[in-house]
Amino acid sequence: MKGAGTENKIRGIEQEYPVSAKAGLNPSLLVNAAIQGIKRGKFSRDVKWDVDMEITQEVHESRILSSYGENGSRIYNDLGHLEIATPSYNNPFDAVAYDKASEIYAYVGSREASLALKKEVRIHKNNVANFFSSAGRWKEKGKKRRIKTNTYATHGNIITKREACKDWSRVEKALIPWIITRILFAGSGDVVSGDTISKGSVKFVISPRAMFVVHKSSLSTTRERGILNTRDQPHAAHRYWRLHDIHYEALRSEYAIFLRDIVQAQVICAFESGFLDNAPEIEDPVRAFKKLSLDTQECKWQLKLKSGEVTDAVSILQFYLGAIEQMQEFSGVEPGKWDELGLKGFKELLDDLEARHMEKYVDGIDWVTKLALLVNYEPKSALEGISICNQYALLDESVLECIEGKKGSSACLFNPADSMAFAKSKLPHVNWSSLPDRVRYAVSNAPEQTRDFFKTEVLKRYSSQVSSVSWSTLVLDEAKITLDEPFMLNKEEIEVGGGIGEIISAAKKLYPEKVETFQSKTVS
Repeated sequence: MKGAGTENKIRGIEQEYPVSAKAGLNPSLLVNAAIQGIKRGKFSRDVKWDVDMEITQEVHESRILSSYGENGSRIYNDLGHLEIATPSYNNPFDAVAYDKASEIYAYVGSREASLALKKEVRIHKNNVANFFSSAGRWKEKGKKRRIKTNTYATHGNIITKREACKDWSRVEKALIPWIITRILFAGSGDVVSGDTISKGSVKFVISPRAMFVVHKSSLSTTRERGILNTRDQPHAAHRYWRLHDIHYEALRSEYAIFLRDIVQAQVICAFESGFLDNAPEIEDPVRAFKKLSLDTQECKWQLKLKSGEVTDAVSILQFYLGAIEQMQEFSGVEPGKWDELGLKGFKELLDDLEARHMEKYVDGIDWVTKLALLVNYEPKSALEGISICNQYALLDESVLECIEGKKGSSACLFNPADSMAFAKSKLPHVNWSSLPDRVRYAVSNAPEQTRDFFKTEVLKRYSSQVSSVSWSTLVLDEAKITLDEPFMLNKEEIEVGGGIGEIISAAKKLYPEKVETFQSKTVS
């Protein structure tokens, strides 16, 4: 059942995980081994994906072998990366739980792949890979190797009203300043090469994704990237627009994941309600995005507006805070408990950002934590700096601490205990002590409030009678069910038990226009 405020907003995350081995094996082979490993761990099953629903991407999708996670995730090989797309959820606590469940899937995949291939296979949760280009190999003594950086993505998705996105210039005006400035708390931080930053050898940046932006808006997610992505695949009824945000980043901190999710949902609600139409316009958004990302030391965070005024990035974030407050006061929509917690946390964060108290956010904001590690370890070379960032991003057995309750050996520099302690201190009214239980649930079950609950439960019980699935369809031997309303057939609406015929009949009674029974079959 839907709640108030942002609980009416469906969202999810797609994370691309690089899979690597010192043996230099083909990346796709490693990814496929990891996918098979997740399946051997009984966390997923193979499914036929309904590519007809993948508008403009039918050919690409038809070549992908999809696995379907026990929790409703889609797991597949995306151009040599392990991609795990979470099920849809509607609150920030589940944003954390299903993100952590995704990490567990990825780690189990790497562990099982290591056993199968008899080579150590590693998986990282980050957004860049640094490597030495072939042109820079040692040719003579003293010759420096040239470092190059590639990027891969974390995509955030949120179901939005199509009507609000009809005028794309309005979308750009309202949301581009938000995407640029939110990196101050949602940037993952990493080292990128001189080719990317146009000077020097390598540099630590707030947002590695920002350094690869070319346009304000574009359809591409791999080249010619825009700050906004124009892909029109609602994965739901046509009255919705799925805002496909390619500038989420690979975060480990529970605090940062929680705050990013709830404030993003609040910003989108404010946008739909018309409270962002007077957002400050940045003069050169692409250049500003990169400039802000580079400012990790002085933290001036200055941006030039179209009006000619130079402003502070924090003041732009404060505009969004004010818009959220106005929405809650004047829209007539009752804010839910998550909205109140998110707004309080966002206010406190902006006070600290304005005062530049970044030292308070070690273990809470990922880029700040990585920068502190670099300062503490004092790397003697670019390679050492890259290694430190990679060790923070490494998924090892420490990801199981959340569900097993015991500390294992870890080579990772991300400290789960310190991260959780930070979340508890900064967001004390969130019931963090229940997170391990929720992650245990999230590993094997879809969120109860969304359509993914129905899909996963049917697959678990009647997989032999499922012909294909997609984000918004479930095709059975006896019927096709269109799941184009994100909250339909949730746990409260329908009991998934008894025979498949009974389930189809119950679904058809609730949604007669969305259940097509086949003439050649008899529904009992």
